[in-house]
Amino acid sequence: MPQTYAQAARPGTPTAITLEETPGKVYRGTLARTSSALDPVSRTMLSEVEMDNPTGEVLPGAYVVVRLRVGRETRGLTIPANTLLFRAEGLRVAVVRDGRAELVPVKIGRDYGKSVEVVEGLHPSDAIILDPADSLVSGTAVRVRPSEPPRTGG
Repeated sequence: MPQTYAQAARPGTPTAITLEETPGKVYRGTLARTSSALDPVSRTMLSEVEMDNPTGEVLPGAYVVVRLRVGRETRGLTIPANTLLFRAEGLRVAVVRDGRAELVPVKIGRDYGKSVEVVEGLHPSDAIILDPADSLVSGTAVRVRPSEPPRTGG
């Protein structure tokens, strides 16, 4: 469970469990227990969900998506995961401000795989640099390429 929600997660909370191989099917479960500690590398908390599985449809060790309400709304921005820069000083996103790159510290909420929710550090108007070079530093001059208009058939 991401650090953002760890404090609010309580055993007994109902969960909705889905598997990629059975789209549209939702299994019900309950948050049974948590480790009550964050992993220092991933900043996530190990959590266990219990569910009835009488027919064995969900195999032990299967990769599943678990959704639960933790009573906390966040209003973040969703950005592509390839915009994140992992630095010694913490997680950063490169944005364009006044024609220069600026590395902005961010706080991540949900991780959707190919995209992530940023709950702190970015503004909706920020121009984010996609797939920035690991060597990028704040102050580097950048040129914004205009986006191409959508192509129409014909």
